[in-house]
Amino acid sequence: MTHKVLQVPQLVLLLTSALIGCDNTDTVSVIERPNIILVMTDDQGIGDLGATGNPVIETPHLDRFAEEGVQMTTFYVSPVCAPTRASLMTGRYNYRTRVVDTYIGRAMMEPEEVTLAEVLHDAGYATGLFGKWHLGDNYPMRPQDQGFEEVLMHRGGGIGQPSDPPTGENRYTDPVLFQNGVEKTFEGYCADLYFDHAMAWIEREHSAGRPFFAYISSNTPHSPYHDVPMELYQKYYDKDLSGIMLGEGDDPDTLARILAMVENVDQNMGRLLVRLDELDVADDTIVIFMTDNGPNTMRYVAHLRGMKGQVHEGGIRTSFFLRWPSRYESGQKVDTMAAHIDVMPTLLEMAGIAAPPLLDGLSFAPELEGRPSNRSERTIFIQSHRGDTPQLYHHVSIHTARWKLVADSAATGWRESLSGSYTT
Repeated sequence: MTHKVLQVPQLVLLLTSALIGCDNTDTVSVIERPNIILVMTDDQGIGDLGATGNPVIETPHLDRFAEEGVQMTTFYVSPVCAPTRASLMTGRYNYRTRVVDTYIGRAMMEPEEVTLAEVLHDAGYATGLFGKWHLGDNYPMRPQDQGFEEVLMHRGGGIGQPSDPPTGENRYTDPVLFQNGVEKTFEGYCADLYFDHAMAWIEREHSAGRPFFAYISSNTPHSPYHDVPMELYQKYYDKDLSGIMLGEGDDPDTLARILAMVENVDQNMGRLLVRLDELDVADDTIVIFMTDNGPNTMRYVAHLRGMKGQVHEGGIRTSFFLRWPSRYESGQKVDTMAAHIDVMPTLLEMAGIAAPPLLDGLSFAPELEGRPSNRSERTIFIQSHRGDTPQLYHHVSIHTARWKLVADSAATGWRESLSGSYTT
């Protein structure tokens, strides 16, 4: 078991599951349980894909992946990094986890939270994190303290940011990373390293006969932008980017660097999917691609409005693609509203593992399988602020299936608009 102090009902449930080899949701054995790969990028907006209408960027692997799987067309996250990651790992709103911001101690998750990795590990999964954690760098908040057996990570919110090793300007190429708690210098580009190590680990755990959960969380295309794949950068720098630059003061050089990082992720996704085919595990593996918030500049967001840090649709509505070839037909588009808090209960239901109590999220597996669901009556709450104290009418949105209420930093009160429209 993990280090958590479990409540009595949860402890009884988990012990019962271990004894009888099943849970109260399904009778899936450990051998039959699907592998899970969750890929999440950093500051990549919903419009940074060809699949979502971007006329400039080239993302053929992710575009094909979207077509081959299920697209959640109305999927919400928090406006900034760490709150999204806390909700993703716990199935709970970030405020319950103590994560309210991205720095100065406000991105340190309460150690007693039960994470997705812990539940999967207790059910027999191998668990690995590759890339960004951003929920605490010291014991007992590190990923290896929170259910992950294998860890390759940078500290804090990103390479070169506060809490990163004080070794000069740590860069995206040949970065200093932490492998299972040991500081090392690696050769290569950071996103390539995360995917390389994840694929090697997946092959090793598959050979050992264990189902695996790989969380590949690239810090790209987050700033700084000084160190990007130069061949891709030159390709985009030579293009006319004016049509996807929406904010005054944005410059083509920065945008070219961001797009280069996005295409690099696309190339790595292509490599990952090919490797799953080579290992003959693609049919039995759930693969998810998502992003943690809106874009880090005011650029194309698929005809929405807003960017990172804002609660307009462009700041909190993101791409979410899921593929499980042996279970779900390709080309599905699910319009039911979903959010980061729903990922944990959804994956646990798909794996036949009972969820811990007190989750805010709801599984959207019923929608994918055509089963009855009560999710259409729910309400999703998104809020963001800097500092310790929330501000009245500042970066708040409340979403139902039909309506949303929005208060942003410039608002003097509430404003109503339809949530289902791409014009909001």
